[in-house]
Amino acid sequence: MDRIPPGPPAVLGIDLGTSQVKALLVATDGTVLGQGAAGYQVSTPRDGWAETDPEQWWLATAAAVRSAAGPGTAGVAGIAVVGQMHGLVLSAERSGVLRPAILWLDQRADAEVGDYLRLPDALRAPLGNAPSAGMAGPILLWLARHEPAAYRRADWMLQPKDWLRTRLTGRPCTDPTDASGTLLYDLDRGDWAAGLAEALGLRTGLFPPILESAQVAGTLLPAAAEHLGLRPGIPVAVGASDTAASLHAVSLAPGWGLLTLGSGGQWIIPGAGTGTRPAAGTNLLRSADGGTFRLAGAQNVGVSLDWVRRTLGASWDGLYATAARPWRSGTPVFLPYLVGERWAHRDSGGAWTGLALAHQRDDLLRAALEGVAFLLRGQLDDLRAAGSAPVLVLLAGGGSRPEPWRQLLADALGVPLQPVPVPAGGPAAGWLTARGAALLAAQAAGLSAGAGPPDRSDRVPAVVEPRDTAAAERAYREFRAARA
Repeated sequence: MDRIPPGPPAVLGIDLGTSQVKALLVATDGTVLGQGAAGYQVSTPRDGWAETDPEQWWLATAAAVRSAAGPGTAGVAGIAVVGQMHGLVLSAERSGVLRPAILWLDQRADAEVGDYLRLPDALRAPLGNAPSAGMAGPILLWLARHEPAAYRRADWMLQPKDWLRTRLTGRPCTDPTDASGTLLYDLDRGDWAAGLAEALGLRTGLFPPILESAQVAGTLLPAAAEHLGLRPGIPVAVGASDTAASLHAVSLAPGWGLLTLGSGGQWIIPGAGTGTRPAAGTNLLRSADGGTFRLAGAQNVGVSLDWVRRTLGASWDGLYATAARPWRSGTPVFLPYLVGERWAHRDSGGAWTGLALAHQRDDLLRAALEGVAFLLRGQLDDLRAAGSAPVLVLLAGGGSRPEPWRQLLADALGVPLQPVPVPAGGPAAGWLTARGAALLAAQAAGLSAGAGPPDRSDRVPAVVEPRDTAAAERAYREFRAARA
């Protein structure tokens, strides 16, 4: 086994995203030593389905890790894997993956959501979440009905990041942050909801052990080490969901929230208020430190903006440039529902409304930005109704960087936004998630990575205060009327 070279050891965070695997190598003083990313394909064999062959995750992970670690692999002292929530991988001890992974975007389990809704309230209330087709419980029920042979052969039901970490260590398990998003977890007891699963006719033996996020799940197997270009025997943390990892990477003062923007958008508010009963439009989930957070997730953020700019032949810079113009009455209303949101407007589809001959391409681009901002505003309204009302919001993610867009968001949301600085050498997108993974890896290795500022060259961006809230509020009312 190679010896760790002199100087601070490094930790490796791996983020299994929706279409890309990212890896970040971080020294224990917070300095970014290397980064890598590799994409993979999401297939849609039928309308409303979303799948991936987990072998693609495995190949993308190797490419991302080798790019991040480079020749300094002997210094890696700990690893953690975080990643996309929900979805499901059916696997067997001997034959491996039994079918492609079903992802959180998948909507095939609509009928199985009805099975959840017919359960007694006493069984559903401790879940803390309303049932949704893309969550693991309804998906597992769908598999039991429609693919019984694979279901019977399975030994484990795994979340995406848990499958990847099991491939690294050979030891299946999950953590509370991912388990709490399956609709199979009792938030009151902090364990699998065995009674609910049995009422649905599901096999509880498929559920993996639940360990804490920073606990050591196992050590890197020789075959996995060779695949990644690392030394064997490195401790691997259990890890966390991507959302929980992002929250773990920041220190939020009381009353603050976190908004991350990428392909989708995530509102994250620490603390749960009172009780675990589901609240409309939001999720209640476990955090990596053992607490809870309330989440409101939007699927039509970056994916919708990307479709708009490609369809209208605009660059990203051209799209975001329209955010700099003042709010105007008569701007078309854009409904961004190009893919189904979790609980509402699944079948409504996207649209521009209020179009006139005087409108031009820039009006459509500006309307798209407003529509996405108002989708996020609607989620903020849901969070406030659930008792989570942030007074200041940290803004992060690759979709948060253009300054005119930040101002438009602050106006539409009506709250001050504090952009999170990205360290010099750090990735623009997914920084918080990968950093959260690195912190969990350091905890598992008995280190304290990145306790101080990641890089002294960082300039903390100024808080963006809401400016033209009256005009934004008028436009938001028009958006709500068009959505109704």
